Amino acid sequence: MSHFRLMADAVLLVHVGVVLFVVGGLGFIVAGNRRGWRWVNRRWFRLAHLAAIVIVAVQAWFGMTCPLTRLESWLRLQADPAPYAH
Repeated sequence: MSHFRLMADAVLLVHVGVVLFVVGGLGFIVAGNRRGWRWVNRRWFRLAHLAAIVIVAVQAWFGMTCPLTRLESWLRLQADPAPYAH
């Protein structure tokens, strides 16, 4: 397996983590407040979650492709320059 493919897979895992953080962050905040998890109300967590939401919203507003998507696509192209060849 090419090192480009491995790096693309790593970027994909990071991207999944970011998506889970953006989507699941609010759920953690609600559940954490019910269960007494103090870390969900820490400034660093709330600001990081808000920043992630703002970045995604700005990208969507301006029709931008996520940089992680572009990087993963480029890495996959480097791993197999002709992915649709017959």
